[in-house]
Amino acid sequence: MDKGYIENGFIVDLSHAKKTSEIIYELSRVLEMPESKGKCICLKLGGVNISQNELTSIKTLVELMESELSFISTSSAQTLDAATALDIKISEFTTEIEAPVFNSENSPEIESALDNIFGEGDNDSHVANTKAEEQDGIKIAQQEEEYHQDEVLNSEVDEETEKLQKEPETLPTLYIRRTLRSGQSISSDGNITVIGDVNPGAEIIAKGDVTVWGVLSGIAHAGSDGNNFARIRALKLNPVQIRIGEIFARRPDTVNIPYIQKTSEFTPEEAYTSNGNIIIKKIHNEN
Repeated sequence: MDKGYIENGFIVDLSHAKKTSEIIYELSRVLEMPESKGKCICLKLGGVNISQNELTSIKTLVELMESELSFISTSSAQTLDAATALDIKISEFTTEIEAPVFNSENSPEIESALDNIFGEGDNDSHVANTKAEEQDGIKIAQQEEEYHQDEVLNSEVDEETEKLQKEPETLPTLYIRRTLRSGQSISSDGNITVIGDVNPGAEIIAKGDVTVWGVLSGIAHAGSDGNNFARIRALKLNPVQIRIGEIFARRPDTVNIPYIQKTSEFTPEEAYTSNGNIIIKKIHNEN
């Protein structure tokens, strides 16, 4: 396996889970997705302590759902010992890519196209409920609201907040001109722009903003260093899981659309945070 990619892999990020029962619950829901069938599952387990018996149950669950547990990533010594005893491979399965120094002259056509597609606007929004204790997934509700570029009035913005809001503008941008397939993971200390799709089971992690000039169906994490003012944009947002800073959300139970039909009529969407929730709004929506 090349670092950052496993053939026929499917990344499942459960590092937000607080206990084993949450891991099993979330994993079973992901494994019900058609695109996870027959895949080599790569689990990101965070710091939860998992016993050998519990890890055996997780491995059995994966196999019962017609997949295979290939790798786990964990910061727990107990989970590491359990995986070693069960001969389960340990891997970070991420690729740290040093973002190049940003030079707008390198890709003027890309920047111009992105500026034309993604911009400001007052449009329909929906809220992703992100409270960890709720087991019903993302509750998406259509609502009518006036969108403000700054969630906090300028007079109330302290220096630290303003710094975080503007941080993505100061970071270099990594351009990836290809579709990310299931099992691929890309991370950067800057912004990431993908010219292509991000398929289910793929993962993008950026310190700054994430922009996908295509369909985002995998895992996306913007503001990976804890910046809740980072943003995620795509021609179509259909992520398995989405994170902005420390706020997490996932696809609701009622949505089972692993792949989106390509069309020339996509209305770009943007995800940002407000009051502990992830808001998804359409941009450049013509009335």
